[in-house]
Amino acid sequence: MEEKIYSEGIISRLSQYLKFIVHLKETGKRTVTSREISERTGINSAEVRRDLIYFEIKGKRGVGFSIDKLIISFNNILGYDRTVHIALVGIGNLGKAILNYKMLDSFGFKIENVFDNDPAKIGKTISERAIRDMKEIEHIIKEKNIEIAIIAVPPAKAQMVADILVRADIKVIMNYTSVPIKVPKKVKIQTTDPIEKLLHTLYYLSHTGYAEYK
Repeated sequence: MEEKIYSEGIISRLSQYLKFIVHLKETGKRTVTSREISERTGINSAEVRRDLIYFEIKGKRGVGFSIDKLIISFNNILGYDRTVHIALVGIGNLGKAILNYKMLDSFGFKIENVFDNDPAKIGKTISERAIRDMKEIEHIIKEKNIEIAIIAVPPAKAQMVADILVRADIKVIMNYTSVPIKVPKKVKIQTTDPIEKLLHTLYYLSHTGYAEYK
């Protein structure tokens, strides 16, 4: 039987729900109400309830939903059952900030390969990651089957880096520069919130094997 692929709208909302409740769990909370999810995500409360009912996710009257059970349910729907390895290109101030964004680890997104073309940085270690030469990027991405890359380089270098990533068969590019970049249709570009979009994109990578979707 063909696996059902949910709409972009549903997956976008589930990604927002998951982002919020994972953060909530880290504060020590065990339960959450649909109203709280609505208030924190900005998604209409009726829409939240419809989504929960649609996926047969049940809570307890007067208590709400178990955060642990919600996380399991949303992960199952999103196909989120693996560690996702990400390449980071550019280790200036922006790159360092992304590298130290602790919420990425909370969702299993691991930036383990960092690249730069500055001889003064190559070979050094930052946040326990060795900075590699850009010349190695195609080989490493193909060898390790990395699907997602983050571009955090000066705007003038963004397109050149994107071209290299395309040649390396990257599937998703998170563009954190201030300029648009051009890539083939088979490569998906994301430019907004990293957690929400990585969760959103992971669903399509898990269920379709490629990042192009409508």
